[in-house]
Amino acid sequence: MEKRDCFELLSAYLDGEVTATERRQVEEWLSTDASIKCLYKRLLNLRQGLHNIPIPAGNQSTETTIEQVLTRANRRYQFSLIFGGAAIAACVLGAISGLLPGNSSRMLEMAQTRPMTELTPEATQPVAVDLPLMVALNNPVIEIPKTAIAPTQKPVNNLN
Repeated sequence: MEKRDCFELLSAYLDGEVTATERRQVEEWLSTDASIKCLYKRLLNLRQGLHNIPIPAGNQSTETTIEQVLTRANRRYQFSLIFGGAAIAACVLGAISGLLPGNSSRMLEMAQTRPMTELTPEATQPVAVDLPLMVALNNPVIEIPKTAIAPTQKPVNNLN
């Protein structure tokens, strides 16, 4: 039997959770095997030590502790309701302000009537141009430097 199985069986024996055959097996081990007897004594000392640990006296009653826990849980629930309500109110106000005429149409007018400016290679000052937005794909605005090209010939190894 493995040591772990012996440990579990000894622990169950101390707790009174073994069958009659297991009880006889443990008692036989205790009478014949010194290492099992040593392990049994250590488990017995550990069990007695756990039973002798002093339990601190509570400063307040159980009812008071339960009331404090429930109060804190209720406070967290109220905070989540308040913050959730504020978020919903902000979304509703944003949706309503987007639907109302006023600022949005004026912004659209400003975007449409504002003249476009373009830098030309000849001038360093912007020049007003009334053209739609253009994207320079083949002629980039900033010159992109060329990368170094590796030689196409392979080096010749002269092994003599």
